[in-house]
Amino acid sequence: MNYLQHIPTYVYVVFIVLMWMGVARCYPRSIRVERLTLMPTLIVILAVRAYLQLFPQPGLIDLAACILGTAVGIRIGWQHARGWVVQVNLETRRLAVPGDILMLGIIFGAFVFEFALHFGIATHAAWIELPVAQPGAAFIWAWLAGMTVGRNVNLGLRYRAAVQSAAKLSEVH
Repeated sequence: MNYLQHIPTYVYVVFIVLMWMGVARCYPRSIRVERLTLMPTLIVILAVRAYLQLFPQPGLIDLAACILGTAVGIRIGWQHARGWVVQVNLETRRLAVPGDILMLGIIFGAFVFEFALHFGIATHAAWIELPVAQPGAAFIWAWLAGMTVGRNVNLGLRYRAAVQSAAKLSEVH
C-alpha cells in the first residue's frame, strides 16, 4: 500500500514554504526585532498540534518529557546563538545575524519526525506501541521547539541590552 498518497497536498506546500524559510536563514541577514517571536511561535504551534493530533490524551510522564525537552532545546538554542557576533541597529530596530543552519535542521527534522510518527501509526509498527513512544514524541517536539525559543530569546535579550546601554549613554550626555 502506498502511504504517501494519503498525505494532503497542503502538507507538501507547508513543507516547501518552511524549507525555503530555513534555507533563507542559512545566509547572513538583517531581521526586525519584532520577527524574533515568529518562528518560535510557529514551531510551538505546529509541535503542539502535531503531538495532540497523534496522542490526544497526554499524561504526566508526557508532560515531564515535554518540560525536559523544552529545557534541553532552550539550552541548545541559547548556546548556539551565544557565540554569534550580532550587530544591533537601534534606529531601524534590526539585528544583523550570521547565517544559521539550525532552523533548516529543525524544520527538516520536524517533518521527518512527523512523517515517521504517522507512518508508524499507519503501518501499526511495533515501536509506536512501546511505552516510550508517546513521551519520546513529547520530548522531541519540545526539544525542536525549545531550540528556536532559546536562540531567539538570546537574540532578543541582546537587543534589549543594547537598548538599555544606549539609554544609559543618552542619560550621561
